Amino acid sequence: MSRFVSTYGVGNMPHLPDENGDLWRRFGVSYQPRWLLIRADGTEEPGGGVPPDSIVQDALTPGAPG
Repeated sequence: MSRFVSTYGVGNMPHLPDENGDLWRRFGVSYQPRWLLIRADGTEEPGGGVPPDSIVQDALTPGAPG
């Protein structure tokens, strides 16, 4: 996981190990790199590759609109 984080420059957000694939199945992840922003209001925004700066800022801003 640390190599993935380093390679894709995504060390500024939380990462969850998913050794059994439970999260992949729950959120429909079929390949890497994938990311999923789950906002405080429960809305989800999935994407692939390196997350855009706007998504990273949204994830780090409490109460940010979706």
